[in-house]
Amino acid sequence: MRCEYCQKDVVGHKEVVVLVGKGPVHQKCYERTLISRRIFQGLALPSLSLQDLSELKELVLQEINSRTVNAEVELF
Repeated sequence: MRCEYCQKDVVGHKEVVVLVGKGPVHQKCYERTLISRRIFQGLALPSLSLQDLSELKELVLQEINSRTVNAEVELF
């Protein structure tokens, strides 16, 4: 059985992911593909509008600031 992305053998590798409709792939190949397609946790960033991306950025900054201890709070 070969990796869908790199075409190398997946048999005997510990880190293998099985993709529905595609088959087994190396986990590193899968992660590299997600990064190149700019997909994070199932969220396809290229499909978001610029306004949605801006709102997401603000939410992420708020969350980071709420988790940061003894640091200056970033003002928007």
